Amino acid sequence: MALGLLLPAVGLLHCSSSSSGVSCSSISPDAAATTPLTTCYPDNDGITGGAYTIDLAVDDTGFTSTGGDDNDGGITKNVIATQNDAMVTLTLTNKGTVPHGFQVSCVSVCMSYPSLPAGCSPLACFPQPQSTIAPIAPGASMTIMFNTPTPDGLLYPFSSTAPGDGAVPGLNGKNSQWSLM
Repeated sequence: MALGLLLPAVGLLHCSSSSSGVSCSSISPDAAATTPLTTCYPDNDGITGGAYTIDLAVDDTGFTSTGGDDNDGGITKNVIATQNDAMVTLTLTNKGTVPHGFQVSCVSVCMSYPSLPAGCSPLACFPQPQSTIAPIAPGASMTIMFNTPTPDGLLYPFSSTAPGDGAVPGLNGKNSQWSLM
């Protein structure tokens, strides 16, 4: 499973570099992170933390959510926006006819942090297994709590964990994203 999450990110590691730090593309995606996260990933907007309640519905075609930094008047959407280093309470409700779950993919940090100090990972991931929901039955709900990662300014795709959902565009992470600000 971990290899499956790493392979898509490897293609993203061809990022630009700057005069300070280490070029993101020169760091192995499984590099040991030995430097403090705040040194590796300085906050892009100067705001971190907070508490968010996310209601996420999944059906046989995709995800819709309310909550987070919901500035659209409560209209459901397939993009979740929260701050980095925030506490999230996420409730997934399966409104479909077959089991569906939830997981957030790891991403390359290169777009927001093209030059990293030594000891920093070029990948950012939501905490596992806290941020993952195994497939739940139709009509069922499950609530999880976790902290969002430190690297911000990134889009983390999310998808269903159910077998077969990878073939459904609205459930395979191509149309649903978690934005950390």
